[in-house]
Amino acid sequence: MEYFLDTKGFECPIPVLKANKFIKKLNKKDTILIESDDPLSKFDFKNYCKENNYKLISIKHSKDIIKIKIKI
Repeated sequence: MEYFLDTKGFECPIPVLKANKFIKKLNKKDTILIESDDPLSKFDFKNYCKENNYKLISIKHSKDIIKIKIKI
């Protein structure tokens, strides 16, 4: 399944902490699309995925919004 998490309005490290709490409820092979407006979140999520062996599918910028897609 694919899930969505809105972390706009929060700065590092809150988006990653919110995502981590949300992801713990998911199953292997689920995907999550995270929206953030913190420019540092793209680096934070790259590291987060590497540390947790999650697949970072994409990071896309749309105006001030960063869309991060992760496969669990």
